[in-house]
Amino acid sequence: MANEPAPKQQKIQIKYEDMTARYANQVVLTTGQEEIFLDFCSGIIPDQGQGYSTLPIHTRIAMSVNGIRRLHQSLGDLIGKLQQRAAGAPAPEAKS
Repeated sequence: MANEPAPKQQKIQIKYEDMTARYANQVVLTTGQEEIFLDFCSGIIPDQGQGYSTLPIHTRIAMSVNGIRRLHQSLGDLIGKLQQRAAGAPAPEAKS
């Protein structure tokens, strides 16, 4: 395994179909047979007259398990960098 060639880096250009950003403070995770659904909303809306609260979902994303793993890794890396920056330590270079 030590002799395996390094994977080629691929250049990717990001193109946004829509630049609208929705704020989300809550996410509900549910699973299907081969995917995970992320349902986003900005917060719970209490309705004391009815006796229950509503979680109004504004965006739903479905991802494969491997996609969720990559998202988890990316978020962990980002949080680590933010914590280091907040502590005044230099951030490590990104892995390819």
